[in-house]
Amino acid sequence: MEKTFLQVRTDKNDKEQASVILENLGTNLSSVVNMLLKQIIMTKSIPFEVKISSNYSSDEIISEVQASMAMENMPLTEDDLQLLKTYQFANDKQKNDMRNQILDEYREK
Repeated sequence: MEKTFLQVRTDKNDKEQASVILENLGTNLSSVVNMLLKQIIMTKSIPFEVKISSNYSSDEIISEVQASMAMENMPLTEDDLQLLKTYQFANDKQKNDMRNQILDEYREK
């Protein structure tokens, strides 16, 4: 297998801290980057959750969704709001099941 070099620009302090942690785990930065690349290839995705953290409460987020939908003349019912709250705290399988249920209901209409 032909090898190539990969250059990555990162904060010096971040690299040093990560290197120390990885050394304590018995590996190194190069090996972990190679593991990451293999996982991307195998899963055809980013192999960890990527999300924007929010300083908003659950109620504030749901209120924003509710206001946005109302502006589009699509007001949310109490059932819709409860579904949003349930979805927000569901695990991946539950979210997938909920999406499928909603799509099935939509297809029936």
